[in-house]
Amino acid sequence: MNTIYIATNIGKDIRTRSFFRRDIENLLNHNESVTLDFSEVIFISRSVADELYNVLEDYPLVQLDNLERDVKMMYSVVERARKQPRHYDDNNIEIIKLHTLKEMDEFFSSF
Repeated sequence: MNTIYIATNIGKDIRTRSFFRRDIENLLNHNESVTLDFSEVIFISRSVADELYNVLEDYPLVQLDNLERDVKMMYSVVERARKQPRHYDDNNIEIIKLHTLKEMDEFFSSF
């Protein structure tokens, strides 16, 4: 099994989803078992954690390893949200249609 060290190949502080996806796509192969090693990665943004979840769905042979505490926590937040989608029991919100910037300005100025 191949190991990709994220800190070395992408960075230790990863904040941008699109850059993460581009960089990880360049490192992965759909037919290869790979471990993404997050040793020394100190931060990933929520959007990067969400994209990491997408990567794991798109590449079923990819596994994660050595997620630091904060990185693991952020990924867990995304994973829980994806597995338990939000449910809105009270869905009686009034929809207001605003057609111009002036209407929007007047609407938000009324609060």
